[in-house]
Amino acid sequence: MSAPYRPGQPQWPANGPQRPDRPPPIQFRQDEPPRPPGNPALQWALRIVGLVAVAVISGVVWYYITDDGQQPNTAADESGTEQETEGRFDFSPHPDMTSPATDENCAKHAYGRIEEHLQANPCDHLSQQLFVTEVDGRTVYASVSVVTMPDEDKAAELRLLTDEDGSGNVNDVLRDGGVTVEGMDRLSAGGGYAAKQNGREVVIVEADLDPKDQSEGEAAKKKDEDEILDPVCDDALRLAKQVDTKSG
Repeated sequence: MSAPYRPGQPQWPANGPQRPDRPPPIQFRQDEPPRPPGNPALQWALRIVGLVAVAVISGVVWYYITDDGQQPNTAADESGTEQETEGRFDFSPHPDMTSPATDENCAKHAYGRIEEHLQANPCDHLSQQLFVTEVDGRTVYASVSVVTMPDEDKAAELRLLTDEDGSGNVNDVLRDGGVTVEGMDRLSAGGGYAAKQNGREVVIVEADLDPKDQSEGEAAKKKDEDEILDPVCDDALRLAKQVDTKSG
């Protein structure tokens, strides 16, 4: 029996074997195998291919953003100024009027309410010319008048007024005395008519058959108006740019 412990008396070490402190276990790490050196030429080739692909994709995107999918059209709409270079009929200037006639006083070349309107709303200038074409061997005269107004709003007002029945009109070339055709004093008697606004311009066309080629009877004349004269007038609208060289 061991002696009891007393204060101040040193303690005996604990019975049992004493183990020295062990160092921590060694950690083994397996290094990654070295990567084989790359091919510089291949890397540059891949970069170039990538840049080309990006450029192609960007170009396609830009095309679809900027293109509205419409084919170009040489014909003008109501507010445009471009004219068709070819049409249904072949027009030639009348031999007595190979160049347009122009005047800055449009009112004196008009009648009815159109004359009054142009007096209250002076134009910039008027250009006129007489053309000739043939339809099935029949001679047709077409007077092309181009009234250039100060702005598009004034042109729109004139354009609407010309379409009203009984409002008068700008004189066609025969009525205005610019050209003389035997047996005719005006083209408005035939009924061929067309009008169009091109920006500040109002284009007015009137047409009629040569007296020797005119039909007899109201029904035949109406057929000529529908099948010959009105189509000729519609096609002659494209001659506005040729007639109004001053607006160029």
